[in-house]
Amino acid sequence: MNKQTLMKKYLNTSFGNIAYLETGSDNNPPVLFVHGIPTSSYLWRHVLELIQKDFHCYAPDLMGLGDTDVDPHSDNFHMDAQAEMLLEFMASLGYEHFSVVCHDQGGAAVQIIAARNPDRIDCLVITDSVCYDNWPVPKINKLQKLFKRIPTLTFVLTKIGFFEWRETKTRYSNFRQAVFDPNRMSNEAIREYLRPGRSSWKNFNRFKKFLLAGDSKYTMQDVPGLKKFNKPTMIIWAADDHELSPSWGKKLFDEIPGACRFELIPFCGHFWQEEKPEAFTFIIREFLADNCK
Repeated sequence: MNKQTLMKKYLNTSFGNIAYLETGSDNNPPVLFVHGIPTSSYLWRHVLELIQKDFHCYAPDLMGLGDTDVDPHSDNFHMDAQAEMLLEFMASLGYEHFSVVCHDQGGAAVQIIAARNPDRIDCLVITDSVCYDNWPVPKINKLQKLFKRIPTLTFVLTKIGFFEWRETKTRYSNFRQAVFDPNRMSNEAIREYLRPGRSSWKNFNRFKKFLLAGDSKYTMQDVPGLKKFNKPTMIIWAADDHELSPSWGKKLFDEIPGACRFELIPFCGHFWQEEKPEAFTFIIREFLADNCK
């Protein structure tokens, strides 16, 4: 099930050439899937396979991650710019409003959209996302410090495969520590997530810009707007997420006026898309079917 069957497409925008996965019929409601760090649209491959019969699905690579081609010298890697890119991306595809499923740091960009452009969202699913002042999480914060102090050495270690070795062959793997069952995070998936940053200095710099732009000020500034968002919203969380505690999901549920459903999935960690895609997708599909226009 790890093999990616969908081929990436590209959409030219004012921000750059955005890579994305697309599946489903034009006649079905549009749903935007937004990933976080250090993943890409590849994160959603199992979910898209399970949900494509009911929805027209789009999963772009955020700027700085995956295969999206943007100028590494630009300043468009922070969450405000990512939110603007997502809006332009969907508008360019012909959608002035759509539903959204978000995860991890991609949730910050989506919360900005919900706070500032609520009419663009039909319904919202937030899952294991950064929010309020809970990010960057400790592991990402350590990575930020490493990239600031020794960027050239970090690139060399990336290029020669040191980080891939650590993530696939040792007990220090951050990816495997972020799931309840380490066997559910395959080497193939880890290599795909690491591939873009390892492929060239240009891609490495894009990843670095995304990484260093991570700051909770982008979610905190839009908390007042988020507290006014009244579109149908579901919060669904992995009960054993040690990166972002389910308590953050409960806080979102309590403070978003449109939040009408809160779900916890047991025995599952942060990267549930790798670990329990079927369990999550069953609930997400049900919610979207009831609330998509």
